[in-house]
Amino acid sequence: MPEAAPSPGVEQWHAQRGQLTALAYRMLGQWAQAEDVVSAVGEQILSMDPATATGVRRWEGYLRALTTRRAIDALRSVQQQRTEYVGTWLPEPVDQALLPEDAVANESMLRLGVLFLLEELSAPARAAYVLHHGLGYSSSQIANVLAVKPAAVRQMLSRAARKLGRAQAPQREEAEVKGLLARIVQAIERADVPELVALLDAQVVLHSDGGGQVRAALNPVSGADRMARFLIGVQRKNPVGNVSLGQVNGAPALLMEREGRTDLLTVDMAAGAATRILLIANPQKLGHLGAAFGPLPG
Repeated sequence: MPEAAPSPGVEQWHAQRGQLTALAYRMLGQWAQAEDVVSAVGEQILSMDPATATGVRRWEGYLRALTTRRAIDALRSVQQQRTEYVGTWLPEPVDQALLPEDAVANESMLRLGVLFLLEELSAPARAAYVLHHGLGYSSSQIANVLAVKPAAVRQMLSRAARKLGRAQAPQREEAEVKGLLARIVQAIERADVPELVALLDAQVVLHSDGGGQVRAALNPVSGADRMARFLIGVQRKNPVGNVSLGQVNGAPALLMEREGRTDLLTVDMAAGAATRILLIANPQKLGHLGAAFGPLPG
């Protein structure tokens, strides 16, 4: 007997798997967990009662809702673990090639700096923020996904906007970010404190994540002068052997290879200066980086 044709729900799940994984990733900040969430959604669709499946009118929205709800549950279960993490927990960087084109087009919701700030929100508020800013959902649509009233969603979004501030502000031109990264590296290598300070916003903050696997600052490093001396001090103790530039989470990033470790560095910037630097050194978080890193400009 010929095999039965896959159900419309299973076909839609396969077709949208990349987009659903990107949605779950923006909720969780970890790619493997996002894949687990989407796999669980697939299993749910596969075992779905035929009568229930027939009643689904719009599979895209249905699958997004299932993914969001499962991601909320997964996020709640890991949030306590992250409070017990050694040092600062930073999102896992993901190579551009893994991300679907529509997610990359809205790169502001993929940037590591934005995902880091989203950690400050509750799981439902994060879902509301991601659905609204990442997928353009209205308050009413989000309310249907979260099973709350639209007024509650509007309140979540308002509070999130106040807490996150300028997180949704568009990043600078890619060439400008690349140029700033190159000048930061050059100043570090020359041990030029004044030059490095000039590239940093006065209120700049550095967050580093070693996860207890490699040495990293356990607390944020704040202020241009303090950060400049910190970065140059690290360079003196363990010089960078090779620096390459790539595209991670929709934005330029540096891969810095040192003895016994590799660091990924990204920067948020405003008015030509770095406002936030994220340094991810936990080797367990660098497994989804591709090989598409090349030399620095100039």
